Amino acid sequence: MAERTGGSRMPRLLQPTVVAVTVALFLGAGSIAGAGTGSCYSYSKKDRVLAQKTNRARSNHGVAKLSLDPHISYVAKRHSRWMANKSTLAHTASLGSLVTRWKALGENVGYAGSVSGVHKAYMNSAGHKANILKSGYRNFGVGVVKKGGRVWTTVVFEARKNPGTTLKMPSC
Repeated sequence: MAERTGGSRMPRLLQPTVVAVTVALFLGAGSIAGAGTGSCYSYSKKDRVLAQKTNRARSNHGVAKLSLDPHISYVAKRHSRWMANKSTLAHTASLGSLVTRWKALGENVGYAGSVSGVHKAYMNSAGHKANILKSGYRNFGVGVVKKGGRVWTTVVFEARKNPGTTLKMPSC
């Protein structure tokens, strides 16, 4: 449940996670579902708004913008949907195995009444803000799901181009 103060919902965030390795994790191309052609992923308006807010924050702090990646966005969307359905705020337990060919991963999860509310909460949290502004990240995925008056969000940050996923990507 969201904390309540004065009758308004307060954003809830979970401590950000960062997974780093010195050697990239490589999996055979055959194990990377959706990495080839024929798969497609479409972003919702809320996904695009959160991505724009994230990149605007980076730009305002002199950090290069991130490229929105459909594979890690699908990982993020699936996790946000899981959190919304369970009404549970939690990190992706198997993030390192869902994203392939990664070098460094970070994840922010939270919920609020709006995309703006959760982004503001991310920026007011030192750990979440550090993930957003980390210059080593090059790509990110966003997943926003609205359910029960809440906007559930997952943002996955990644340092390598075209990381891929073990999840089966949606077909066109």
